[in-house]
Amino acid sequence: MTQSSTSRSLRAFAGILVLTLSGLAAAEPPLRAARLGYISGVVSFSPSSQPDWVQAVVNRPLTTGDRLWADSNSRAELQIGGASIRLGELTDVTLLNFDDRITQVQLLQGSLNVHVRRIGVSQSLEIDTPNLAFTLRQIGDYRIDVDPDGSATAVRVHNGRGEVYGEGASYTVDPKRGYRFYGTDHSDYETLVAQPDDDFDS
Repeated sequence: MTQSSTSRSLRAFAGILVLTLSGLAAAEPPLRAARLGYISGVVSFSPSSQPDWVQAVVNRPLTTGDRLWADSNSRAELQIGGASIRLGELTDVTLLNFDDRITQVQLLQGSLNVHVRRIGVSQSLEIDTPNLAFTLRQIGDYRIDVDPDGSATAVRVHNGRGEVYGEGASYTVDPKRGYRFYGTDHSDYETLVAQPDDDFDS
């Protein structure tokens, strides 16, 4: 075989290899997927990069970029690895980042109850709102409420521990504590007094 024919054969083989590997990469499913485990009332779903909304269905898998809306008198539950994220009524949620290391959920308005059953050493669970990021550090139960206009976020730790991050400021939230933050620099906040669980908590 001449040198030129050998070179052509190698180039052809390389081209086939690239096409094969790119096809395999395109066929690979997401590393992780959330599951919509419960729906009550009217819950809508918008797939990643799509403007349209459709009725959500139980057991639907969700991944990065997908969005959920729970309407009035409606609720839903997302099951993500070792955590359950429960949506209250009038709640707008987007899965921002979702892989083996991080679960990052955006809460634009409404209420979330998060129950963390297990979390690995290299894993993190973060809830982002219009004015803060709340990282859940331990197994436990957490609640996050965002005003409809996005101007304030209330964070409660029933048990567990979390950290709130804003512009140039961070706070640790210990068990049985809660705070309401205004703005993004977190200089304006108030401590929440203990109160009994409501229907959503239950």
